[in-house]
Amino acid sequence: VLNQSSVLQQASEMMDLESKWNTTMRDDDDISVVSSISQMTETQPTKSEDKLASSWNKAFNDSNYVTELGPDGSAIENSKNDDSSVVSFRRRNRYSGDEGWTKKMDENPFNDETSYAIKMYPAHLMRTGRVLEAARILTMSRFFLARLVTVGTYDAVRKHRADLEELDRRSKFATEGMYDLGGDGDSINPVDIMVAAYNVITCTFEERFAPIVDIVPSNSDTDKQKKKKVIGEREPGEAGRALHLLAPMLLARGRSDEGMACFKMALDYKIATLGNDHISIARTRRHMGHQHQALGQYDDAIKCYEEALRVERLQDEYDYKKVVLTLNSLGMVYGMTNGYGKSIDCYWQSLAIEKAKLGEDHIQVAETLNSLGIVYGMMKNYSKAVECYVESLNIKVKRLGPIHPVVADIHLNLGQVHNKRGDRESALSSYHEALRILKARHGDDHIEVARVLHYIGVVLSEMGDLVDAVRCYEECLRIRRAALGDFHKDVARTQHNLGLVYYESGHYERSLQCFQETYEIGKKKLGKKNEKVADTLHSMGLVHQKLGQFQESLDSYNSALKIRRSLFGENHLEVASTLHNMGDVHYMTGSLEEAMECYREAYKIRHTQLGTKHVDVAATRNNMGVVYMKRGENEKAMECFTMALKIRERKLGKDHEKCSDTLHNMGLVYKNLKKYGEAIDAYEGALAARKLRLGDNDMKVADTLYNMAIVYANTGRYGSALQRYKEALRVYREAGMSDDHPSVVNTLQWIKWAQRKLVKTTKKGEHLQDVFLD
Repeated sequence: VLNQSSVLQQASEMMDLESKWNTTMRDDDDISVVSSISQMTETQPTKSEDKLASSWNKAFNDSNYVTELGPDGSAIENSKNDDSSVVSFRRRNRYSGDEGWTKKMDENPFNDETSYAIKMYPAHLMRTGRVLEAARILTMSRFFLARLVTVGTYDAVRKHRADLEELDRRSKFATEGMYDLGGDGDSINPVDIMVAAYNVITCTFEERFAPIVDIVPSNSDTDKQKKKKVIGEREPGEAGRALHLLAPMLLARGRSDEGMACFKMALDYKIATLGNDHISIARTRRHMGHQHQALGQYDDAIKCYEEALRVERLQDEYDYKKVVLTLNSLGMVYGMTNGYGKSIDCYWQSLAIEKAKLGEDHIQVAETLNSLGIVYGMMKNYSKAVECYVESLNIKVKRLGPIHPVVADIHLNLGQVHNKRGDRESALSSYHEALRILKARHGDDHIEVARVLHYIGVVLSEMGDLVDAVRCYEECLRIRRAALGDFHKDVARTQHNLGLVYYESGHYERSLQCFQETYEIGKKKLGKKNEKVADTLHSMGLVHQKLGQFQESLDSYNSALKIRRSLFGENHLEVASTLHNMGDVHYMTGSLEEAMECYREAYKIRHTQLGTKHVDVAATRNNMGVVYMKRGENEKAMECFTMALKIRERKLGKDHEKCSDTLHNMGLVYKNLKKYGEAIDAYEGALAARKLRLGDNDMKVADTLYNMAIVYANTGRYGSALQRYKEALRVYREAGMSDDHPSVVNTLQWIKWAQRKLVKTTKKGEHLQDVFLD
């Protein structure tokens, strides 16, 4: 094995950096690359480079190869022995069909030392800290061509890729100040170098070394179909396999355009020499599918996966692992594009193969069952999802043990499905089991522990256990802030949920503080026009509304509305939600026209998107009725309330609180229309539902009692009126209202009025039946 100094010396004998050859071919030989490379080529050659320039020709002279220019300006070959001719370089033209120059392409013209130098020169440069020089060499077409001639297409690209990845690593070392490892690598952008080298490789393939050409069938050839071959390949498919190596390197560094172009070029080369049904085609198709999926190009991903699967199944002895991989990838994309039926079919096919080849309790079987559970959950087939998750869980517990993090993941998935189907207790049980495992594995302050605490907080808030929900969210927030910082999106997510719980529990100032902090994170991390930012602004509008800060509320709603319209268009349900709430604020400030305008826009969107039987349509219709009633348009109000009640009773049940709200409103309209019998019926229905749902001491119960008393009084039934007034007064006082509260003062006055009326009518002998019955 040659030592490092001898390798560098020998390499210098084959490198030509500023030779006559370079000068005559510079116009189209050197690929245009990044500024760092351009700057390198503009510098004056050093003495060592001058030495290298002369030694390049020496290396070729030793191999019976001499280059000079022909009369047309192209480089031609003059060899000492025609049989040893190896390479011909052309300056302007592409491959001309003359195959003489590839006559002995399968032979390496260099001696062992020169061959070793060609293979190892960039690596040894980087080991001595000369990363910049290595970068320059790796982007020279002549050097790559020398490697092609020396080791062949596949090994040349493989070696180039290894050198480029080493260059990337050493550049990072240098950037971090570790110059003993990184040398002068901080002076280049390694990704730009990779792209430049990619351009060199592909251009060299297409223009010089490995062009694809047609084979004209001979007269004796029974197959008259046009065929292709790749000039310069030592074995069929070598060029395609080589290009396939480059694409992942580029994709891993964010160069998706170049990476996908490289895959496509690899595919063209493989098809040219191997045909459409070779297993190597399937490999490239599958990798292209992965990238299309990552880019959100799902239709293209499906096409690639389906073609890969077709080829894999054509093989006499197909590799079941590759078939399973493709089926699972295809199932994932179908699931992401709402093709749930096809997704399920792919996963079941995969599961059947895995069980047959690996056994019923293999860990890969559990993974596919988990994927099936996810898709069934997306289909809202929760019972089937639970079935798959439980089977997956049993396998993973058996194979990995009961406290493995993967087992915790299955518990999390189970918890989510249980929660979606309304089984909160089972959801909590699954989440607590996941929490126990993760705390045992990682400790109390791990980021995964915070994730589970967030999920538990969601379930507790939905169950109405707001105190414990706050505790979970605050603990989650503490862990996430410590691990991720104050301005992470996960911190914002938990902060927003905490704000919602504070809102539900009536702690509006705390709620507003949470939303404001969430908004600041969202602006910084997501930008001012993000969907999540709009959600937070909407929530801030709700809190300002509860605090009576109506102008601030409208400002928040308007900001949310502007973002949502720009993101979703005019007719999106999120737009309708904000418009509905803006209508509420306008109503509260007495701006009835503005309120009605907002409600009408919201109703139009909801009616179009949801139909006539959705509860959100009923909510907007109910509020439109309130505005009509306030404006004295009682008939229109009643039409709105009737429609809202019909939807709510059908969707929510007659005893729901929302139904009681609409019945109460209908009672008000009937009272205005002096249809007192219908008013009493509506109030009685509202009162029964409110007492059932809210208890006897809720403020809504008191409001209905008070309004019933007014109707009774208007019909001269003073005993019934007095009874309802007294019940309303009791509720007001139970709610903590003092005797100087307007509601209490007003009710006391009406009680005295009813008592006087009752005394007068009793003395006159009127309405005695009413008195006795009450």
